[in-house]
Parts: sequence; C-alpha cells; structure tokens
Amino acid sequence: SIRMPLLISGPGIKPGKRIDELVYQHSMYATTCELAGIPIPSTVEFPSLTPLLQGESHVPHGAIFTYHRHTQRAIRTRTHKLIVYPQVQKIQLFDIENDPWEMHNLSEDPTHAQLKADMFQQLRRMQIELGDPLDLADPLNGVWQVLPPHTKD
Repeated sequence: SIRMPLLISGPGIKPGKRIDELVYQHSMYATTCELAGIPIPSTVEFPSLTPLLQGESHVPHGAIFTYHRHTQRAIRTRTHKLIVYPQVQKIQLFDIENDPWEMHNLSEDPTHAQLKADMFQQLRRMQIELGDPLDLADPLNGVWQVLPPHTKD
C-alpha cells in the first residue's frame, strides 16, 4: 500500500514526466477536480497534486501514514519506514534508501534509537491529525490501548 505507482495524464501534464514524491491516493479527487476546472469542495481534506504535476516545487507530504485495522500502523519518509504492530507489541524500523527490500530491522539498534523515537512521535502526530482512534501511547513501555472514536471539532 506504500510506494505504488501513480500514473496521471491530462491537461497541462507533460507526457513521460516522472515525479518521485510521497503522495496519498486521497489527493486524486482534488487533483481531478482541479484538472477538470471544477471547484474543489471545501470538505475535501487532501491537497491537489496539480502544482506538483505542473512542475512547481511543491512537496505535499514529508511523510506518509498508513494502517491496517488495529494490527498495524506505519509511517514512511523518503529515507525510512517505521512499522508498529500493537497487537504483538513489535516495532520495525527500516532504512529504505540502503535497504529497499526491508531485510534489516534497525528498531533494536541503539544507534537508531533517536530516529526511532522521532519517527514514532511523528506517527503519533499524524494519527491525531488524521483522526486515527488507535492509541500507541507508549509502545516502548508496553502501553497499548484503543482510544474512543475521534470526533472533529
């Protein structure tokens, strides 16, 4: 579900152009609206990729958040991926630039402890921002619980 190819063709998009950026498929609604000249509804939460497609130096996301039910949460940056498995209380950390096949779990390596902590905090911030109800409050100390459903203010 991460690192899937996305192919787009349309007005103002140069054929054969390759863009290597982190994007969510949820941005496609806003993108197709903008490319079609239709106003993007105010309820749409993900940004259009049109500026990126038209060559502007627009980086929509510094990291991508993904999940599977209550069994997995992950965050991916350009260089690393952190995966949390709350039901079995495991964490994996991969250097995807140097280990693209994710063969070497760095989560227990003391030299990567700060990176692991930073990525975990970024994962928690993204969970809150996106309204994810699974609480990963402190997996390093074994605290795992489900929060009540998120409600927007």
